[in-house]
Amino acid sequence: MDVNPKEPNIDKKKEKKTEKKKAPKQKTPTKQKRSRAETERRLIDVALELIRDNGVLAGLNLRQVAEGAGVNRGNIYHYFGSRQELLRAAINRQFDAIVDSLTKHKPRASFVARRLRSFHSNINNDTNDSMLRALMVLDGDDTVDPIPLYEAALSQLRQDVIDGDIDRSHDLAALQVPISALLRGYRIFRLPYAKRVGLAPKELDIRVEKIVRIWLEAMAQPPTDASKH
Repeated sequence: MDVNPKEPNIDKKKEKKTEKKKAPKQKTPTKQKRSRAETERRLIDVALELIRDNGVLAGLNLRQVAEGAGVNRGNIYHYFGSRQELLRAAINRQFDAIVDSLTKHKPRASFVARRLRSFHSNINNDTNDSMLRALMVLDGDDTVDPIPLYEAALSQLRQDVIDGDIDRSHDLAALQVPISALLRGYRIFRLPYAKRVGLAPKELDIRVEKIVRIWLEAMAQPPTDASKH
């Protein structure tokens, strides 16, 4: 029987083709997973964006936060434990930024100048520390500090008395409350205020600043007895 010497070579070629077909395709390397710190930072960023876009009273939808950050909703509870803790983390970030902006490379200012500087701080930022704290209060959290760094602020007011910027007869503890309420309240309602009185926000800022300056400068004088009027 005749044997075709080329046939074995044909079989080998077929085997090689079969091997090539069976060989698994090389997978393209997948993008490396984000670290926990990066994921937490992204969740906070998205939370701040949603509050800025939807407003404080709209609340914070965790499903939207998770989708915006590209993670599972369970990650929020895994990293932060609760919706309130996520807000706390956002507050801490915002507050640290505010403190840095007020204190970094800036010499000590007088009582009036310091408070007016605080008035301008982040005034155009719709997602500020005041809004976040207000949201937590509306969320039923009774542990929110309405006046962060209160002791330090009170100590500074005492120094302002020594410097002659505030009369020593004023109730400093009570004074710190309306100062905080005015600055934080204006930040939260600035745009609605401007709309209600029919002014551009920047024009309202200028006019309100004048009133605030008059009030702050009046603190250098002793309080009047309201009962005599």
